[in-house]
Amino acid sequence: MRHLSIAVLLLCLVGTALAQDVIRVGTESTYPPFEFRDQAGKLAGLDVELMEAIAARLGKKVEWVDMAFDSLIPSLMAGKIDAVIAGMSATPERAQKVDFSIPYYISLSSFLVRAEDDSIKGLSDLKGKVIAVQLGTVQDTFSSKIEGAEVKRFQKFDDCVREVVLGRAHATLMDKVVAESFLEAPDFKGKVKIAFDQEITEAGKAIAVRKGDKALLDGINKVLEEMKGSGELDRLIQKWFSKKEQKPS
Repeated sequence: MRHLSIAVLLLCLVGTALAQDVIRVGTESTYPPFEFRDQAGKLAGLDVELMEAIAARLGKKVEWVDMAFDSLIPSLMAGKIDAVIAGMSATPERAQKVDFSIPYYISLSSFLVRAEDDSIKGLSDLKGKVIAVQLGTVQDTFSSKIEGAEVKRFQKFDDCVREVVLGRAHATLMDKVVAESFLEAPDFKGKVKIAFDQEITEAGKAIAVRKGDKALLDGINKVLEEMKGSGELDRLIQKWFSKKEQKPS
């Protein structure tokens, strides 16, 4: 009976998000320009504005839940949040646990190194080197397969960049637009540079919902298609990915 009750509870959680006035959305706020805290401490970025626009068109409000990246999918599966938007790549492995929207962005990744380090120009140069990555990301997965490299994992990407600046890691890997944003961040400007770009996955960035929450997924996809067709999505991307608009704290 206990197992049956749990199953019934989970079934009740699925498909309820769109029936609520508020959508609880999980993110991790150290990934500019996708999401970050502005100087007033408020969430900002492409993902934040995109999700707010989607929710508004669905007649909903967003309740943001800021948490560690590797907690996002478990929290979604447990019904603690209704959706995830966090610069998350819709990989086949993740798609076994959650349902993904159509992609809203596809990007390269970049290796960041100290500004004075000219020794790293390709993957072969990372043998014997330390790479700092955010725990649970596609960059974590990719870096773990680089022969001879040591991987150090952190909850936040700014900690990864700081490890490089302090000389405790030789490189860190992240989406190219995020790397470009960190190049301009006050704490790191002039201290790091992009060593080289790397394609690590063909999976695009997408919004995750719980398995079986078809109503919410269909609603999100419908709005995304409309925003793509009208050019609004492209305008949002251009806004947040132009350096003058990136304002990480």
